[in-house]
Amino acid sequence: MPREITMTILFCNVGWMKKYNGIKGDSIERGGSYNKNETGHEVCNFSAIRGNVYGYVQPTGQIKIEKLGAEKEDEFISGVTVVWTAGPETGGTAVVGWYKNATVYREYQALPKQTKLQKENGLNHYRVMALASDATLLPPEERTLLIPRAVKGGIGQSNVWYADSPESKKHVARVLKFIDKGFLEELPDIDRYLSGKEGNPRLVTHLKRERNPALVKAKKKEVLKKTGKLCCEVCNFDFKKMYGEIGEGFCEVHHLKQLSKTDGVVETELKDLAVVCSNCHRIIHKQSPMLKIAQLRQTINAPNK
Repeated sequence: MPREITMTILFCNVGWMKKYNGIKGDSIERGGSYNKNETGHEVCNFSAIRGNVYGYVQPTGQIKIEKLGAEKEDEFISGVTVVWTAGPETGGTAVVGWYKNATVYREYQALPKQTKLQKENGLNHYRVMALASDATLLPPEERTLLIPRAVKGGIGQSNVWYADSPESKKHVARVLKFIDKGFLEELPDIDRYLSGKEGNPRLVTHLKRERNPALVKAKKKEVLKKTGKLCCEVCNFDFKKMYGEIGEGFCEVHHLKQLSKTDGVVETELKDLAVVCSNCHRIIHKQSPMLKIAQLRQTINAPNK
């Protein structure tokens, strides 16, 4: 039985950057609290400064550290895993990195002895501190773990999310497993290409759902029971007929709902899946929005295509 990972956790949403090591040579997109130099305060959230990292998030008022286990009179609490999230260009809210064993402060804290980098970026306050060795920033192409919004148990509108509702547990468990392992299940190279050079977390989620072994097995079983064969629903390609014994039982399964356009948790039924060949599947995902089965079928059957 897999071990359950437990720890005190806080989610902080900030603007999207590649390096969070100053604005020079980088940019901040989709969010961010700006100072008089029009630089987001979080621009140095992953800058190692005298062995520490100093994180900034813009909450509404105080950070309610009593929700993390502190007493109401406490000014800070330590031993917190702080998960940093931001919005990729493709939409949604993705995990961009984390601090382990962080200290979270109720109020703004003045930076101790500003460095040149902090001065250049107009920074003078922070909300979270951790050892630089306990900080992990994911490169953009690895920011594939999405946290749902606008669903029960997902992130709300606030930049600080305590994830303390019963419905949030499953989302927290996924994040903690990700942090513990340090990676998500890899997609085949062709699917990584489809998801884009900089990563498209929503499309990665869609492709992984299509590769869920239990769903694929159940869909194949259903189709074989009804038709006795596995043929592409677009072009009628039959792997067994073409390749003989080695092609028996082979096909790909496509999710008809475009999961790559939603943050919510989508329950999948077998009617939401279609049997397709590898070529048609790639073409379906090549378009945005993705093609419908009937659209692609019409395309390949057109007399003057």
